[in-house]
Amino acid sequence: MNAAEGLGIKNIVPAYRSPFLEPNDILTGVSFASGGSGLDPMTARIQGVIWVPDQLNDFKAYIAKLNSITGDEEKTRSIISNAVFVISAGNNDIAITYFTNPIRNTRYTIFSYTDLMVSWTQSFIKELYNLGARKFAIMGTLPLGCLPGASNALGGLCLEPANAVARLFNRKLADEVNNLNSMLPGSRSIYVDMYNPLLELVKNPLRSGFISPTRPCCCAPAAPIPCLDASRYVFWDIAHPSEKAYQTIIPPIIQQIQQSFA
Repeated sequence: MNAAEGLGIKNIVPAYRSPFLEPNDILTGVSFASGGSGLDPMTARIQGVIWVPDQLNDFKAYIAKLNSITGDEEKTRSIISNAVFVISAGNNDIAITYFTNPIRNTRYTIFSYTDLMVSWTQSFIKELYNLGARKFAIMGTLPLGCLPGASNALGGLCLEPANAVARLFNRKLADEVNNLNSMLPGSRSIYVDMYNPLLELVKNPLRSGFISPTRPCCCAPAAPIPCLDASRYVFWDIAHPSEKAYQTIIPPIIQQIQQSFA
């Protein structure tokens, strides 16, 4: 289940850049996300993906397409102002760019880098606001030290320093979300906690029907062939939760979004 499905909109949110995009997709919502990207321009360069500000440019092009379909600028504004913008950024900036790249971790302390990430987030939200967006669900980072790529180094134990950085950023991000509500008249922003729900699955996997809290289903060096039943694993690979893990943690998030933007 994804957010759009949980909200009763549609089962799959197609990519905006999909060659198979149809007019009804434009009317009911698309995804501008690019897997592996981030707020930091270096993150997108390292991963060879679409940087967040370039995704914003896609959104500007989307508005033009939406306007051509509706034929009514007022209807276009209404669709955009009533849409919920679900935003997830920061995991890759911390886990890939900051932790592994001396260009970042020798220039910035983790305190100044997370401040910079929050500043980038604020600028991004303000630009969306200026384009007519009014409802924002902003996700915090995952418990990065519990991702198999980090925890495998400790035999499956979560890497606490990485988790501490995730918590630091999440606290700053949550504070900034509150600031946005007073800064942007007529808008509503909520902070979505992704850290604690996933951490709970890692700490108590059996409670939710999982057998392995930190060993991934797929593509670990010791097990290059995917497991037979991914639904029994919290993680699909070394960096991503499984579909079943997301299905487990998303219902309260859907409820939060529904209650916040009703």
